[in-house]
Amino acid sequence: MISPKANLVWSLCGFAFLLYIWILLPFNFYEPTPQFHLPLILWLIHLMTLYIHEAGHFFFSFFGKTIYFLGGSMMQVLVPVVWLIVALRQQSRLASVALFFIGESLVDVSMYARDAEMRVLPLIGGHNTRHDWATVLGEAHKLDWGEPLGNLFFFLGLAVSLFAIGWGVWVSVKVYQQERLGALRSKQLSSL
Repeated sequence: MISPKANLVWSLCGFAFLLYIWILLPFNFYEPTPQFHLPLILWLIHLMTLYIHEAGHFFFSFFGKTIYFLGGSMMQVLVPVVWLIVALRQQSRLASVALFFIGESLVDVSMYARDAEMRVLPLIGGHNTRHDWATVLGEAHKLDWGEPLGNLFFFLGLAVSLFAIGWGVWVSVKVYQQERLGALRSKQLSSL
């Protein structure tokens, strides 16, 4: 059995790693560029998110053209939302990690929305592929909304992710205190 202190240390190391990812986000996901060079950890997260995004187009294709185009971004955020709901229902300590990835997904979507007008991001199908946000905003004659929407998603995502880290640290410390108190009580009972 892992001691309460070791459990706390592992939890805090995990949240320190999430903080490292959080620090990388604004430097790598704010400005869309044609050269999409990311640190390895962000590349892996983005790749996983990209598969979820593309699956969203399939799952939302049954609800019309607009929802089809927005479905990728929606699925990107909805998958960690479902994870959060399940974690909360099971009272899992990973709920804060799920919340972190909701924020991270919003930051990822923000760059895509911000790119609607410029269209410089490399897309999976190449430059002949329709850009989701450019298509939806362009058809609504609101292409200039891409940057403000992107900024909204970006700053909301950063705030949600940072809150999730703080929440996770708080829960970890609280669990440590409860485990330590439980260990002290069982020690006192065994000495009687």
